[in-house]
Amino acid sequence: MHGTRSGLFVFGLLAASCGGGDPPPNTPATTPSSTATAVTADADGGTAAATPTPPTADGAWPFHAQSDADKAAGLERVKKEPNAPIKSNWTPPGQSDRFGHAEGLISAPVDKVRAKLTDFAHYNELAGPKFKSVKVVDKQGASTDVYFQLPIMKGAITIWYVTRFAPLRSVTGGDVIDGTFVKGNIKGMHLTFTVRPGPDANNSVMVCDLLLQPSVPAPQSALDEELRDACGDAVNAVRARTTQP
Repeated sequence: MHGTRSGLFVFGLLAASCGGGDPPPNTPATTPSSTATAVTADADGGTAAATPTPPTADGAWPFHAQSDADKAAGLERVKKEPNAPIKSNWTPPGQSDRFGHAEGLISAPVDKVRAKLTDFAHYNELAGPKFKSVKVVDKQGASTDVYFQLPIMKGAITIWYVTRFAPLRSVTGGDVIDGTFVKGNIKGMHLTFTVRPGPDANNSVMVCDLLLQPSVPAPQSALDEELRDACGDAVNAVRARTTQP
C-alpha cells in the first residue's frame, strides 16, 4: 500500500475494523495510558512559542536515555536520506505493542520544530484535508486534549479519538511531546514526537512513534504499514511547515 498520502493519521484499514458514531468533542474523562526490536521497512518518498522544560531525569520510554553511539548512528541514518523519512516498525522498551516509527532530517532549528509540534491550536494544518475535525477540546492542568475525527469509506464510518498531550519534556534523548489516549471509538493509541539536534544548528532530527489499537482484530502486517506510513506523513508535514518562507 504505497503512494501519496496526506495527513498525520490516515488509517484506511480501519474501515473494516472500526465503527460507531462521531459524538461532539465534549470535555473528555481522564484516562491515562501506560529490549527494543526494530523491523525495517521502506523509505518513501503562525506558531506558538514552545519553551522547553529544564532537563529532567530520564525514565521509561519515550523519556529514556540515548547513548552517544545511538545518537551518532541515528544522525548518520537520516543524513543518508535527507529528502524522505526512514520508516519502520518496532516494540519500544517496556512496551508490548508494535509501533509505527519514522525519523527524518528537518531543515530547521530545533526550537522551530519544537514550536510547530507544540502548537496544538494549529494541528489541523498538519492533519490534512482527510480529517473532518482536528481541534483542542480541553486543558487538563498543563496538558492539552486534542480531538481527531476522520471519515472513512466515503463518510460511511467515522473514527474519532481524543489524545492528551503532556507538556514538552527535555531529557537526554531530546525534546519529547507525548500524547496518550483519552477516549474514542478505538481501543487505544499513543503518539510521541521527539526532536533532537541535527548535524548543525540549522537542522534537526524529528522522530515519530505511533500506536493505534483498533476495536476489533486487524492484520498486523496491514496495521504495521499504516502506522509507519502515518509517522512518515507526520515528518513530511512538519518538514513542509517549518521550511516555508
